[in-house]
Amino acid sequence: MAKISIIIPVYNTAKYMDQCIESVLAQTMTDIEIVLVDDGSTDGISGKKCDEFAAKDSRVKVIHKENGGLQSAWIAGTVEATSDYVSYVDSDDWIDADMMEGLYALTSVAQEEAGQAGEASARGIGYKNPFIDCEIVAGNYIVEKTGERRKETQALQPGVYTGAELDKIRRRLLGEEVRPVTMSRCMKLISRKLVLENIKYCDPTIFMSEDVNITLPCLCDVKRLAIAKDSYFYHYRLVGSSMAHSYKPNFLKDLELSNKTFREILKDKGIENADQQMDREFVMILLLVMKNELRCPDKDTAARVKKIFLREDIRSKVTGTDVTISGLANRLLYFTMKHPAAPVVGCMKMILGAYDKKTN
Repeated sequence: MAKISIIIPVYNTAKYMDQCIESVLAQTMTDIEIVLVDDGSTDGISGKKCDEFAAKDSRVKVIHKENGGLQSAWIAGTVEATSDYVSYVDSDDWIDADMMEGLYALTSVAQEEAGQAGEASARGIGYKNPFIDCEIVAGNYIVEKTGERRKETQALQPGVYTGAELDKIRRRLLGEEVRPVTMSRCMKLISRKLVLENIKYCDPTIFMSEDVNITLPCLCDVKRLAIAKDSYFYHYRLVGSSMAHSYKPNFLKDLELSNKTFREILKDKGIENADQQMDREFVMILLLVMKNELRCPDKDTAARVKKIFLREDIRSKVTGTDVTISGLANRLLYFTMKHPAAPVVGCMKMILGAYDKKTN
């Protein structure tokens, strides 16, 4: 059995997938399984490329399925995987050759093998590492965008967290300007069993922050969390047509569904300050709602912003929730949320437009 199953959802990404899959096949750690999930690609190329890679390398297996969205694709790959650990790579991204070796070295299994050789047999036949089914190793990543390349680092200090330290982290998983651990399912190694046990929380109708559907409950259940030092292995490609960086007319509706779902997850997992975390998180995501509205090409931006942010329930959350915001861009967006007057909205729209033009 391979030590890691790498799951790559594919949908009409023929332009980028060669670089992605070749970067995975080039891993210095060769004891891996690669699961390509063709989510009903319609370009006539992506699905065929998956089969071509499988024909060249026995470590590659392919799933062809009807289109069901990104979440359904990585779930299908996880169910099909056979390793104790899974890692997710989106097919328009790529990874460094030493990513799997570097992250696996931080698992409890690898550290036990390296530092306690022979002890397993001393513990008796049938011994099983206590963390193999309930741990996460998180690396860092690099955002790759035209005109911009920046490193993004996990907010938690590098190290291993267990017990009471994890309990403290769970009280602040959401609701901070910079989350202690990124909620992306990528740039991580995750115990496959931990994912399978929490797939029940995944809602296919959520498109914004959809990875939170799985990463949040996994972080609530994790018994060992390792944060890698440096380890900028993962390259996250931002393209102009990226779903995460274009105007979405139903963004607020999706936020409200996410708020309800994530609040229920925290409560179901017994997180005592679930409501406080989610109230802060709601305000933080409203910053993205504001940014989304400012990106709308229509000319009635000021009216739409005013309609949203003067709505009674949203207004009460914005004015009544204590949040800490330090980033200049977010402070400007937060000010606009609290004072959605036409001149303020117009000024912010110009600033954001200039930024987008510079970095696209």
